Amino acid sequence: MFKSLLNRFISNKPQTIVAADENSTEGIKLLQSIAVEEDGAFFENFKLYHHNTITPIDLLMFLPNKGIYFGEKILWNLNELKGAQVERSSKRSKKSAATRLENTERRIHQKLDDVLSFDSTPIERFFWMPNLSEIEFDSLDSSFHELLPKGRLLFKNELKESIEEKLKALAPSQTEPLSLNKVIGSLTSHTLLLPTESNPFGSLISEEQITFLNTPLNTSINLLCGDYGSGKSTVLLRKALLILLDDPTQKVMIITPTKLGGELLRDELMGLIDYGALSIDIASLSFHTPEQKESTEYRKHFQESTVILCDDTDHMQLDFIETLKKQKSNRFLLLCSVSASPSSHDDHKLINHYRYDARHHLIQCSEQTLLTTLLNSIHTRLESAPLSHIVIVLPDFETTEEYKKAIDEYLQINCQILTPSFSLQYRNLDDLILTTPECLSGISVPHLYLISLQENNDYPFILSRASETATIISLQHS
Repeated sequence: MFKSLLNRFISNKPQTIVAADENSTEGIKLLQSIAVEEDGAFFENFKLYHHNTITPIDLLMFLPNKGIYFGEKILWNLNELKGAQVERSSKRSKKSAATRLENTERRIHQKLDDVLSFDSTPIERFFWMPNLSEIEFDSLDSSFHELLPKGRLLFKNELKESIEEKLKALAPSQTEPLSLNKVIGSLTSHTLLLPTESNPFGSLISEEQITFLNTPLNTSINLLCGDYGSGKSTVLLRKALLILLDDPTQKVMIITPTKLGGELLRDELMGLIDYGALSIDIASLSFHTPEQKESTEYRKHFQESTVILCDDTDHMQLDFIETLKKQKSNRFLLLCSVSASPSSHDDHKLINHYRYDARHHLIQCSEQTLLTTLLNSIHTRLESAPLSHIVIVLPDFETTEEYKKAIDEYLQINCQILTPSFSLQYRNLDDLILTTPECLSGISVPHLYLISLQENNDYPFILSRASETATIISLQHS
């Protein structure tokens, strides 16, 4: 009789189990509250992505002052355990001595080691029994007590104080709190903003962005909307990565307004894969622009695709978007936009900003002094910032050659003009850049200069490209 129960501990194959009652929900809430109170994190039905493997974990908790706890949810009840006995697997019984939890612990260690190179985060395991009380467990055969130490068992109706005491006993307090971004960012590397000099362990995307990631796309048209700088491109890229991690047979097509926008997303994706110890078939992912819609390559990838993700659709022609909607067939289609569709009930809205609004400074001048004002301002900024930290946004392409000639002569440099066909395959972004608003998709720079000859409704979009500061130089009207 007990052979099937024993397999729960010595096999990697999941077993059919009975449904839990309301005690399971209450227990989960207690664990969640403990994590919140200690500035930690709690996950139910967690998936650990590591290279080509997916390891399901019933319960995962991180407490900065303790470490990682991961648990197995066991939905046994007293009736099915009455009269049963259990024996630990051994070489003599010709069964694997490695339990599912031991394999899970090893994979957590491997993930942390691969991402962080070296890690000593404490990892403890526990069992969650939402259908079994402590008294009922005590009434079982002594073989259960030998196999499952009560210090690692959380029972139904267990008080919060008791759970906290058990967690404390399993993992003593750390002398210094562990970093949430470092540990959870490594385990959920597909939800991470990559490390920077100012943030060496990166940062986690917002809860609402994670909610979008975990919400499956539906077969109708999906719309992801949010203000400029709310992180639409960030989660679009991670949505593509998560889709391919969960199902490598999918074919994802990403469409961006400019070629550079797609290349920057692809570079970020490769950084996520490399840093996060993840593996996907790059051939399953393609990047295109609306201007390529007549090419053979575009048509081939469109026909093969199962998922189409469009970034910055506000800067694409309406007829192109309408054609996509008509030709989507049974594909999943996601459109990222600033504006929500008034008739759609399937919109996902982002509100939280992961990037601060750029602090901007307004300079008004006459038409005759506009160029001189720009040159002097750039010259001053270059005393403390490299060329690659500056982008100049002009009203139209007709003036770019004139401005380039003046800037190159005054500063003795060779600035680049960023056009819709600009590609990193032939050039780089190490020089000062001149461009127009429609070519800014995917761009983010420390400082941006905006030359404004009149009021422009695209101000928020343009300024959102500057991650720190911006200067608006406009004509002074009498």
